[in-house]
Amino acid sequence: MIWFVTRHDEVVEVLLDDERFVRDPELALTSEELEAFRSDMPESIAFIDNHMLNKDGDDHRRLRRLVTQAFTPRMVERLRPRVQEIADELLDAVESRGHMDLVDEYAFPLPMMVIAELLGIPHDDRDHFRTWSNAMVTPALSPEEVALFGAQMNAFVAYLGALFGRRRAEPRDDLISALLQAEDAGDMLSEQELFSMVALLIVAGHETTVNLIGNAASALLQHPEQRAMVERDPTLMPRAIEELLRYDGSVERALNRWAATDAELGGQTIRRGDSVIVMLGSANRDRERFPDADTLDVTRTDLKHAGFGRGSHYCLGAPLARLEGEIALATLLRRLPGLRLGIPPEELRWRPVPLFRSLVALPVAW
Repeated sequence: MIWFVTRHDEVVEVLLDDERFVRDPELALTSEELEAFRSDMPESIAFIDNHMLNKDGDDHRRLRRLVTQAFTPRMVERLRPRVQEIADELLDAVESRGHMDLVDEYAFPLPMMVIAELLGIPHDDRDHFRTWSNAMVTPALSPEEVALFGAQMNAFVAYLGALFGRRRAEPRDDLISALLQAEDAGDMLSEQELFSMVALLIVAGHETTVNLIGNAASALLQHPEQRAMVERDPTLMPRAIEELLRYDGSVERALNRWAATDAELGGQTIRRGDSVIVMLGSANRDRERFPDADTLDVTRTDLKHAGFGRGSHYCLGAPLARLEGEIALATLLRRLPGLRLGIPPEELRWRPVPLFRSLVALPVAW
């Protein structure tokens, strides 16, 4: 049985309760159910799926602790000059042209360059990560798609293995080197956990921010009065980012949880082993929680949305995503006056991925 949780209060209740609703299926499923659940997974996926988002309790805290310091608000703020530099470099390349695909040429490369530099991924290798990241978030349904997916994940794992080998031999001032040194220091980071951690950081560290920048730009271009307010008063941008995350956030639903015990939720009885999926986008548009929930209002004062989750699995990269979103949008509006959609809004298309609210493309002109 799969339960979809759509109302704000129940969504928050599930997110905050990591004893009844768990991410680790071993805490909720029988051995037979576990075997069936994992039977179709390519071996390479099992190797990069052992990350902190799939753990609970002490295991989750141990893995999260290893990377927390890299994403504190203070550490992230140190990245501001470099993020600004990247945003300007990307716009320098297109400004004279008068048009671009904002997703492909701005929203995607900006966070990818930031997370790649944090991790220590060589510049020439970053294009590979677009293919691998897209594969990890796109369902593989046909036998051909499953085979291609397995091949892509095998290539990804092989690449990381070679990179780890180089960083062990010659450590650098990057997050991969730090994780390897933590492993060597006996912090119980297994090889599989190491692969999984880096895979998670690559996907979570850029995919959600790509969507944040693209969705937010699209929303502002379709609400000129809201855009004008931000342009007149740039100090509104941090608040605008929160409202844009609520209005059309990057993540439509959280990762699947399982009921670890029989539980009552919203007047329904959920049985142990049932799947529970919380719909973040729906919670953020709940009219009982947010007045005028379907209206974009960058002056809104009640900004406690569920876009970054809640509880122990609250998004570790939220400070970085906010910083990148603020800089990306402010730089766009400042440097490209007259920015407008290049196609009618009804022609915008969304990627068929199960977790993310993600534009295929966002043609713009100025």
